[in-house]
Amino acid sequence: MLVMSPMEALFVLFETPSHPLHVGALELFDPPAEAGVDHARTMFEALTSQEESSQLFRKRAIRPLRGVGYPWWSVDDRLDLGYHVRHSAVPGAGRMDDLLSLVSQMHGIPLDPQHPMWEMHVIEGLADGRTAVYSKIHLSLMDGPAGLRLLHHALSSEPDDTNCPAPWTPGVAAKSQRTSPFPVAAVRAGWRAATSLVGVVPAAAKATMDGLREQHLTLPLQSPHTMLNVPVGRARKVAARSWPIRRLLAVASAARTTIDTVVLAMCSGALRSYLLENYALPDAPLTAMLPVPLDLGGPAIGPRGRDHGVGAMVVGLATDERNPAARLARITDAMEHTHKVFGALSHNQFQLMSALAISPILLEPVRRFVDDTPPPFNVMISYMPGPSRPRYWNGARLDAVYPVPTILGGQALSITVTSRAGQLDVGVVGDRHAVPHLQRIITHLETSLSDLESAVAASGT
Repeated sequence: MLVMSPMEALFVLFETPSHPLHVGALELFDPPAEAGVDHARTMFEALTSQEESSQLFRKRAIRPLRGVGYPWWSVDDRLDLGYHVRHSAVPGAGRMDDLLSLVSQMHGIPLDPQHPMWEMHVIEGLADGRTAVYSKIHLSLMDGPAGLRLLHHALSSEPDDTNCPAPWTPGVAAKSQRTSPFPVAAVRAGWRAATSLVGVVPAAAKATMDGLREQHLTLPLQSPHTMLNVPVGRARKVAARSWPIRRLLAVASAARTTIDTVVLAMCSGALRSYLLENYALPDAPLTAMLPVPLDLGGPAIGPRGRDHGVGAMVVGLATDERNPAARLARITDAMEHTHKVFGALSHNQFQLMSALAISPILLEPVRRFVDDTPPPFNVMISYMPGPSRPRYWNGARLDAVYPVPTILGGQALSITVTSRAGQLDVGVVGDRHAVPHLQRIITHLETSLSDLESAVAASGT
């Protein structure tokens, strides 16, 4: 058995049958010209023929003391690919809506802890001839950015490459973090965290005072109550769409801001419109929990987007502002001051500040009984950089990759954005009952982007 890190253990211990904690991704592939109508079957057979697997994909969480106590990792000797990799078909007429309905059902089903907690579904039957692949993996094994990197690493930049590996093979899968089989490893990790905490207390106090004095820092528990911050169940709804990155780059250039900020403004406008049409827009601006690059030095998405590793911050979305250009300016200002305040922190201090920023989410069971306690944030918005060049799997071109994130307790909506070869792919996941007509958010994202394009053009910036 292997020691499970405290973060891995939290995802195992906090999961319930009505609140699964896994992340997913929906890939769409254009089959090569010479492929027949059974391309999905060919892809499925090519994947399941690769039986050699990394230890990461054979790890299974166990609770040694009859289902209680601290969880550990058990490593299976072999991988049962017949269980983990499945061949499915789109119901109905094979439209994109039919595919998203199928993925919504799959995403709401918890992974079985009696097996290593991951699955891959190769899906045929799309009317446009594309093959879909929906993958999901438990957060105790891998987070969303690492999962997307893994899927991309299995792809090739060469369309003629017909020997692409499966994501679980040792040559692709990142090795599991080396852990000691003794509890002393956890003690050492705790000591390192404690020494970092000594330095973060004065730094956190200074950051907080600076941010509050300039009225640009959004702290946890400052968010308004909304229809998006209610107890959630297991049923999910998934929506997705792609946009050319050049449209967002043009807005960013005209407004003298970053593409990451344009993404936030695009989401802000969409959320404002969605809540307005549901008669549920609060007077106070919504807030978002979003990743911030640990080096605070470059964009997370776009043609120069890099994966630095991230911390978590809560940022205001200015949804109380009617004018799109003014809304973008406020978000730009808030992001610039966030970078200024937290850029002075060390790597470890920033990580600890990030943990403090999202820690109120752990109080969700208590908040259900304390109506006056505000949510820690209103919505999750994540950036995940992808490859800047086209990618292929055995000649099939990757045409889209939509992140399918998890949603946390009391957070009924999550928006995740990834970049890919000049495209921006957006995946939206909502609680099926708390967020009605989820597809309307996708429609509002397009309207919001168009409004930003018109607003910055009219303002002459």
